[in-house]
This record gives sequence, structure tokens and C-alpha cells, in this order.
Amino acid sequence: MRLREGRAAEATAGVIDSQSAKTTGVGGPERGYDGAKRLKGRKRHLLVDAAGLVLLACVHAADVQDRAGARRLVETARSGELPRLQLVWADQGYTGAFASWLRGTRGWRLEVVRHPEGQLWRYGLEERPRGVFRVLPR
Repeated sequence: MRLREGRAAEATAGVIDSQSAKTTGVGGPERGYDGAKRLKGRKRHLLVDAAGLVLLACVHAADVQDRAGARRLVETARSGELPRLQLVWADQGYTGAFASWLRGTRGWRLEVVRHPEGQLWRYGLEERPRGVFRVLPR
């Protein structure tokens, strides 16, 4: 796929993130409560390249913090896997000692992407932009 797009066969940069998903009461030993999302279930951690192709994937209980889940994800990679990867982008949930651990373990540089100014309206810090979709009362 990468070769068809005119890219090198191996990715040099990737994006790491997680997503929580609700599970049913049946199945799977590893479930937990994600307090931020207010749901009981599992969390999937992914490392994807710039085109969105999955490089690594890991599923665990939803109560695992992002940094710990990302560490589990990276530990699933075999030695020598993703040899050209140099840079990993992540959100603010991956700050702290994870960056130095990632650099020391795999030699990958972690770049935490910050919110651009004026984009925090969702959290009540700025005025909500006009012209967006919203539910109309009856």
C-alpha cells in the first residue's frame, strides 16, 4: 500500500493514540472502567503511520492509563520491527517519563501535539464557533 502511494516501504513517523470501547457483560477477562469516558470496557491502543495504516495494535482493560497502555503497545513490537521509525506523534495523555522511556528503549522521539490556540471551545475555554451542526429543539 505504501509503495503504491509513492512512499518508502517502512514508515519513519507514526501517531499513537487510544480509544475506549464499551463491552457487554459476557466474555473477555480484561475489562475496566474508563473514568474519563465514563464507560466500562476495553481500550485499544494503535500506532499508525501518516497514511493511517496500522503498524502496532494492543487491546487491554479500559482502566489502563494512556502512558501505561502505550508502553504495553511498544513492548508488543519485536526487536528490529519498525526499523526506520524515528518519530511518534501523540496527544497530551502521553507526557512525562514515557517520552524518555520510548527514546531509551526503541530510539524513537516522541512529539506531543498541543491544541492550537482558539480550539479549546469544547472544554468551555473559548466561545463555541458559529455555523456548526447542533440539535434543534422541537
